[in-house]
This record gives sequence, structure tokens and C-alpha cells, in this order.
Amino acid sequence: MKKKEILIASISIALMIIILNCYFIHDRGRFDGERVYSKNPYRFYLNFNLMNTDDSETMVLNEGETLHVSWQLDEGIADVMIVMADEAPIYRADNCSKGENADFELAVPKTGEYTTTISAYHAKGWLEVKEKKSDT
Repeated sequence: MKKKEILIASISIALMIIILNCYFIHDRGRFDGERVYSKNPYRFYLNFNLMNTDDSETMVLNEGETLHVSWQLDEGIADVMIVMADEAPIYRADNCSKGENADFELAVPKTGEYTTTISAYHAKGWLEVKEKKSDT
């Protein structure tokens, strides 16, 4: 009887160690890359070798301004969204996968705070959203 209890306890401890090890290995690989902060509050740039998390940046923009949006996904899956609080997104790309990219300009429809969010899973690539300055 005592041998059986020791065996059950040993197996339980071994399983707990395996589960905890898997959790810590999985948790470690959330982001490997570079988030570029600039003195310009009108730019969000993210370059990532591995991304398993969400990241976002908020910009205050005026109606009629233009955003230049570009991104590329070399691996994994990602969602990209640009939205003003309590409004419909002005841009949304869901379940983007390896090889997808975008490069376009987007007119700001209304003055306010716009948040760009990227949610990625095993992703590699880059994202840049910046205000396009007029040539005047």
C-alpha cells in the first residue's frame, strides 16, 4: 500500500513539473523584436522576429489628415486594426497570414484619438502607421 502511494505521489510531482515547464517555455516567447519609439507622436513602428501578444499605440489626429499604413507578415497570423474609441474601425485586417502585406493611405474621417492595434500569434514581420505630412 505504501509503495502505491509513493508511486502516485511521484507521478503527480513529475506531471506538475512537466506542466509548469511547458507553461514557462510558452510564456517566454511572447515578443522578440523592436518597438521603435520616436519623438514624433504620429508614428507607430514595430519590427518583430516573434510576436505572440498584442501591442497598440494611440495618436491624436485631425479630420482630413492622412495616415500612411504599411505592414508585412512573414510568418504566423495577425490582426491589424485602427479605430477611434466607440466608433467603427477605419481599417481592419483579420487573420492575416504568411506572405500578406499592405501599403496604402487612409483619410482620417473625424478628429480624435485613434488606436492602432496588432494582435499576433507566432508572427514575424513589421508594421508602420504614420501621419503623412502635406507637402505645403
